[in-house]
Amino acid sequence: MAYHNKLYKQLSCRDFGADCDFVVRAKTTEEVMEYGYNHSCTVHAKCGSSPKTDERMRSLINNVWV
Repeated sequence: MAYHNKLYKQLSCRDFGADCDFVVRAKTTEEVMEYGYNHSCTVHAKCGSSPKTDERMRSLINNVWV
């Protein structure tokens, strides 16, 4: 039987609609967004943020037990 005892925030490129296997999991929403934006810029050449993108990212972040 598996026991899950830590709650994390998670976001993947696939959640965002991209054909990419990147998944970020962190303790806070802010960390997920920071790693997500860094990945987006370095891998997909989509740099920078906007209120609309921030809102969409926040809406796609899931809580997962690990």
